[in-house]
Amino acid sequence: MADLRSKARMWAPVAAAVAAVLVVAELHAVVAFPALAVTTLIFVAIVWAVVHLFVVRTELLGQLEVARIAANAIDQIIWIERYPSGETAFVTGTYEQVWGHEALTLFQAAESRLDAVHADDRQRVRREIRAGQAGLETFRTEFRMKTALGDERIMHVKFHPHEVKGKRAGYWIGFATDVTEERRTHAAMIRNRRALRALALVNAAISRAQSRSELHKLVRQSLIEGDGYAAAWIGLREIGPVAKIRVTAHAATHTDYITALDIRPDDPVLGQGPTAKAMRDGKVSVCHSVAEDPELAPWRDAALRQGFQAIAAFPLLNDGRAFGTLTLYSDEPGAFAEDELRILEEMSVSLAQGLVMIEAKAGLVNSGKMELIGQISGELSHDFNNILGIIATHAEIGGREAESEAARDRFSLIAQAALRGVDITRSLLGIARHPRGIPEVADANSLTLRLVALIRAAVGPGIDVQLQLWDTPLPIEIDPAGFNNALVNLAINARDAMGEQGVLTLRTFLSDTPEGCPSREGLPASLRSTPLVIVEVADTGSGMTEDVREQAFEPFFSTKGPNKGTGLGLSAVLRFAVHHGGTARVLSSSPEGTTFQIVLPASTGALDSATRRLVALPPPKPVSLRVLIVDNEPDLLSGMLETLSLAGHKPTGFTTSRDALDALSRQKFDVLICDLQLDNGEDGTVLARQAALANPEMRVIVMSGNAARHAESDLAWPLLEKPFSVDTLIGQLQTRQAETRAA
Repeated sequence: MADLRSKARMWAPVAAAVAAVLVVAELHAVVAFPALAVTTLIFVAIVWAVVHLFVVRTELLGQLEVARIAANAIDQIIWIERYPSGETAFVTGTYEQVWGHEALTLFQAAESRLDAVHADDRQRVRREIRAGQAGLETFRTEFRMKTALGDERIMHVKFHPHEVKGKRAGYWIGFATDVTEERRTHAAMIRNRRALRALALVNAAISRAQSRSELHKLVRQSLIEGDGYAAAWIGLREIGPVAKIRVTAHAATHTDYITALDIRPDDPVLGQGPTAKAMRDGKVSVCHSVAEDPELAPWRDAALRQGFQAIAAFPLLNDGRAFGTLTLYSDEPGAFAEDELRILEEMSVSLAQGLVMIEAKAGLVNSGKMELIGQISGELSHDFNNILGIIATHAEIGGREAESEAARDRFSLIAQAALRGVDITRSLLGIARHPRGIPEVADANSLTLRLVALIRAAVGPGIDVQLQLWDTPLPIEIDPAGFNNALVNLAINARDAMGEQGVLTLRTFLSDTPEGCPSREGLPASLRSTPLVIVEVADTGSGMTEDVREQAFEPFFSTKGPNKGTGLGLSAVLRFAVHHGGTARVLSSSPEGTTFQIVLPASTGALDSATRRLVALPPPKPVSLRVLIVDNEPDLLSGMLETLSLAGHKPTGFTTSRDALDALSRQKFDVLICDLQLDNGEDGTVLARQAALANPEMRVIVMSGNAARHAESDLAWPLLEKPFSVDTLIGQLQTRQAETRAA
């Protein structure tokens, strides 16, 4: 440019010299025509000047074209704006490809519109451009924008002031670079590194965790701490008519949002999100844009308020079927690319294997613990019940003989304390290897309906007991007495969780879903392919934390505080269900209340109304009976003898079978009441058989402090479970009187 300007300045003297030569050559013309000569000289000078300028312009345009070609050949987008007018002096071809043919320059756009720039970046870019204009210094900015071709790109722009003198005139030169791929590659590296970190931490957590709750806690920390994901939760599919996905563990952040989720895999609307799809299809499901995905409509507004931009759900598989899901949230739009998903899918596989392994280990430990407790309780129950029987029997006798009201009250307190001990003993026996009671085919609806009045009385008037029964009979093969105890146990547990106010719902339903239903993956293998009868007890209390839920069925575990619970009730419920081929589960999403389920296999047998072994008949007119009682506990024996004597009978008692057989050989008795476990390991059934042979007309009643051991034995006689009340003993003899009278 400087050389061209120098040449342009030289053309004036050259033109003057040429004119002088012409004047000398035609001097005679000057004399003849002076005016013509002057005109000729001027014309020649102008012609030569025009020719010169044309040559210079041609050279300048050529060099400018070379510069334009060079500018268009590089990756950067370049444009030049005049300052302060903002008029475009120069743009490269790529500028129009990005901003469009009619696009304003960025300086002009800063004062009018920035439509192409992403809405989230627009205000920031406007502020930065205005600040750069005011400072007249080089500055940079970066933003997302939609190009004239409709592509979303990330642009890095540098503005440089040129020859702006005194802030009056000059140029702004803009350089823009498309850094989309570079930024995306960098973001992908960060996300992959985050996923790899999560994979490593989850694998470490699986190796360290000793329980499901501990594993959940470690996994949550691994996924959200530091530069982790915005939120994470683990869910399991419930068994029931609605079959929602229940949140079993979630990170401490966004609690209100996560616990309020209503996701139902089988619902046409609430089953279209990533979590429901992952559970239903057993495959990874991703939503890359919360704002734009139409299937997220039920949850979109709430998710956007939390700042969530993308969601990924991973099925937790066991034997190829989903038993739960892991759902992750990101506050970055476009998160969860393919590489990241592959890493996270591997992590979910490890998590599922860890959960299955811990559940199996916990099942073995709990089974062994139950077996041990069952053995101990079975061995101790006989002696313990004998002691309680002594206390209860003599307290009742004392209460009957007491003359003052105060004395009768004291004896009543003693009897009540003994009965409390009886409840504890029976709870222990309920978790033993052989729960008492003989199974029969019964309707779960009818059994539940019969208990409503009792449960309403037990929970108090402030709790609304609601009943939701299946519309057809639900046959199950169970011990009705054990079922009653289990359901009342759950109702009282719910009452304690709610306090004086709340809603208690008793619900029954049939789950006849075929094998492979995701909601059954958490159940024992024997229950996954058979029709199930579910009995639910749901409350509106404060719910359970994950740690409490995991230990809920542990023997002696209680959250009720000192002197408020033995911790045996739920253990007995579980053992009852297991003994009848089922299981018990607790579903809780604190603070939404707790739901307990008794899951039992549906029976194929016909419903019947089997009678109990001991039938209460109307009391007949008293008849004196000769009663032989054999029990190895002298104090309990003396109490029974005194009780029957007061009732008008003629009792005789012995502590050994030898003495009893000797008495039978000398005289006749109407009734034999014999303990099944005598001293020196003697079996009471041997004595009962010998006595029945010696006197076939004599009625035999057996009793035991460990009725569970004999519940399934083929006993030919009624079984009294120690300790029993005075009224129960007398009632048995009244039954004998009625039978004798009928005969």
